[in-house]
Amino acid sequence: MQTLEYPEVPIVIEIPPEPKLGDRSCTIALALAKPLKRKPRDIAETIAAALPQLENGYRVEIASPGFLNFFFSDEIYHALLKEALDIGAEYGSSQLGLGEKRLFEYVSANPTGPMNIVSARAAAIGDSLVKLQRKAGFDAYSEFYVNDTGKQVKLLGESVRARAAEVQGGIAEIPEGGYHGDYIIDLATAALAEMGDQVKVISDEELGRWSADKIMATQRTILQEYGVEFDRWYRESELYDAKMPQKTLEKLRSAGHIYEEDGATYFRSSDFGDDEDRVVVTSDGRPTYYLPDIAYHLDKAERGFKKAIDLLGPDHHGHGKRMQAAMRALALGDDFLEIIIVQQVNLMRAGIPVRMSKRAGEIVSMKELLDEVGADAAKQIFLSRRWSSHLDFDIEAAKDRSERSPVFYLQYAHARICSIFCKADGRAYNTDHLNRINTEEERNLLRSLSIFPDVVASAAMQYAPNRVNSYLNELATVFSQFYHHCRVITEDDGLTSARLAMCRAVQIVLKEGLRLLGMSAPEKM
Repeated sequence: MQTLEYPEVPIVIEIPPEPKLGDRSCTIALALAKPLKRKPRDIAETIAAALPQLENGYRVEIASPGFLNFFFSDEIYHALLKEALDIGAEYGSSQLGLGEKRLFEYVSANPTGPMNIVSARAAAIGDSLVKLQRKAGFDAYSEFYVNDTGKQVKLLGESVRARAAEVQGGIAEIPEGGYHGDYIIDLATAALAEMGDQVKVISDEELGRWSADKIMATQRTILQEYGVEFDRWYRESELYDAKMPQKTLEKLRSAGHIYEEDGATYFRSSDFGDDEDRVVVTSDGRPTYYLPDIAYHLDKAERGFKKAIDLLGPDHHGHGKRMQAAMRALALGDDFLEIIIVQQVNLMRAGIPVRMSKRAGEIVSMKELLDEVGADAAKQIFLSRRWSSHLDFDIEAAKDRSERSPVFYLQYAHARICSIFCKADGRAYNTDHLNRINTEEERNLLRSLSIFPDVVASAAMQYAPNRVNSYLNELATVFSQFYHHCRVITEDDGLTSARLAMCRAVQIVLKEGLRLLGMSAPEKM
């Protein structure tokens, strides 16, 4: 075979939108055109001539202006089908991550009130990303960071105490900046039941921590009902117990990145790409939120994580630059921290915006949403678009259980295959007769099955669970076309076993794909 030397450029393998354009496509010739000062088609022809092609089970066609389109042989598809059947749920797994230890932090809602719909979206995305990263060979972990210290917790305690006075017949004097909503009355009632008159005399901080613990327990329960579990719930108070903020401040100070001005302590963040220097300790000696946040990320590095990925809400756009500056100052590098901004969700009901909660006096809570539409339907919608896109979530559409519903469509495809095997009455699938597979619908289904590992890899590396969502919908559509054109259970045992093998592979991929999205795969519907 001819040896070719080219400049180093990324080799991008794509999946053409239509089978007639090939099974895979490569744009390498287009990328090489400029550095080589040659026409892309000429480069593509040179590359194609050097490839072994048919002896490796494929052929190559060149399409303008220089695409290399690969067409797989039946043998390749049969081999991929056998692989899926042999390894089951492991199909699509890889070692792209090489075991790199990564930490995903998401939701991290303040323990001062109900979680909202953006928390629900972040939970769906974060949970799916962790699953995808593990599937791609990363050693991925999940964490919920609990802000259980500071002014907000004190205000929570004051608010609960005020409501407790109201419950006992007095007047509620909610502090300025305090918390409203019926959930505060519930907390006050619970506090009185548990502590009695102690509610009147314990400190605001102590009552605030007690209340925050109650809210956090509720958050944990709601997330568990949503199917989202965290490897660790990390409290901010743990940082202070370990004196991490003080250690972080001294580490920055010893490196020359700290100075004092007007009684306050500043971090020279502008030296590391930030817009201005930032206060880390106020003139009255209180650490700002920035210092424990830096300390928390230093703690992540000290726990052995090579990369920290934070999913933050749409109100945190300016946070990234500040945190990246701190990571550089701590010599953690530009690549240690990656911030994903999960965009706003616009809640609708039959096309009309929904603003107020029935109970919390705020934007509709995550609990209310899940009680009305269900976890699977909510996740399917949240994962239908990339996290960087704003999302319109229509409650009435999410409650739809007809074939128009995307989640019903996916789950019904899986349940239909389970039904096929019930009707098969013990007739087994095998791969001895795959040569009987020859219709266009069968080949399209094999092609769709072969794409799953590519989709998983790209979704994991690009933080894009929406790609898995889109792929599963396409697979379900291709399977439906196969099902309506190709009778699965026939009097021909060889053909039946081959088609049952294809059905089993689709079942495996649908179930695993739904798992990666955090959704269930029912056997009956």
